[in-house]
Amino acid sequence: MVAEVKREKIVAIYAFLIMDFVQILFVSLLYLDETTLFVVGIDFSRSNPLVSISLFFAIIVMQIILVYFTAVQTLRQGDLVELHPTYDTETVWKGRYSRESIVNWTLNLAKKSGVSVSKVYLMNSPLPNAFTFSLPFLGSVVVVHSNTLEVLNEAEVKAIITHELGHIKNQDSIIQIFTRMPSFFVDLIYLYVYFRIGLGVVNAVLISGDLYLAGIRLVALGGFFMLSRILAAVSRFFMQKASRAAELLSDYHAASVLGQEATINALIRLGQRVETITVLIDEIRWLESLNPERTSTIANAELMRMITQYPLDGIDEVNAREVAPDVFLSTRLTHMRKVYGVELSDEQIRKAVEPAIPGLHKKRAKAEPDSEPLKEPQTVDWRKVDYDKDRRLSKEELADLLKLLRENPQKMLFDREVGVNFHTLGHPDFRRRVLFIADEFGM
Repeated sequence: MVAEVKREKIVAIYAFLIMDFVQILFVSLLYLDETTLFVVGIDFSRSNPLVSISLFFAIIVMQIILVYFTAVQTLRQGDLVELHPTYDTETVWKGRYSRESIVNWTLNLAKKSGVSVSKVYLMNSPLPNAFTFSLPFLGSVVVVHSNTLEVLNEAEVKAIITHELGHIKNQDSIIQIFTRMPSFFVDLIYLYVYFRIGLGVVNAVLISGDLYLAGIRLVALGGFFMLSRILAAVSRFFMQKASRAAELLSDYHAASVLGQEATINALIRLGQRVETITVLIDEIRWLESLNPERTSTIANAELMRMITQYPLDGIDEVNAREVAPDVFLSTRLTHMRKVYGVELSDEQIRKAVEPAIPGLHKKRAKAEPDSEPLKEPQTVDWRKVDYDKDRRLSKEELADLLKLLRENPQKMLFDREVGVNFHTLGHPDFRRRVLFIADEFGM
């Protein structure tokens, strides 16, 4: 199956490049002339491929510069702490694991993976994640989110790091960069064509006073927009397909180096953490909606501030619903103290918040739609096979989970994945990731 996924990834990348070549050829043959009926058309005698090719390479150079600029800016974020090769010793370290441990794990695992790592960073984030990129002259960079370290044990953290090293080994960053550059060129051309046809519509109305001509050009604009979006969507589909295959191959790499049990447990716990945070965010947005004077949705920065107050290892959606009012109100009052100098101690905030929580729970219960207790759940709950309740699955417990997943092929691992069209996402669902590892290693 690994060979099949590798083939799927390569085929998807080539299909993406072919689609972009078709689009580039398409836009290269277009002519734009406001004196014609549709403004845009194809006329081989009027096309100038040399101009299109020159613009194509100019945009590629601009995109390369943009990629490097974005990478450098990413590494300069205020919430990013460099752990290797340099480290600011004055930085107060609050991590569950020592800085030396994280660096040593990464470098040792990189050696086992047959890759080199230039820099290691820690990103202070309440969301569990990790990412990597490899660029010539900048080297290979591994970034681990702080929450990943807080909710995973040592073996699971190593599995996530090794997954990222798998991306480096498979050169996924370079593939994504070079396959996205042609689409960037095409999108710029599309925007220019939209603009020119739009000008043709305006000219027909304001200068010529010909509403019939304006209507025809408006239809042409709509038709060209639909055609361009369809072509772009097909290209994006193949790129996302390649990305999903890349994730599976990195999972396989992690399981090969660290073992299947640690890798699967890491995936399950990260998936559950994301699921719980999703529930918490929904509850916070509902609480914000109670404010009759609100003019917009709650800002992402404030959401992140509230999520940071959530218990680090809370992996229960019911718990997320219960603590949401406390997190919401406490964060708001603490922020008022910090920004406006309101004299409130932690104890006063606690005394002010606690009486409001039961009432908000009741109001939320009334706002929820009637439950359907007889409706069959659409997920396989991994916690039901966690017989010792240690929030990790042993080899025997994993065997029972795999049995449930195989017996229920339509069920996902997490509620947030139910009903999602994974063909439009860059990551495979957790069910497939877990079963892919299990099938490859004969579990």
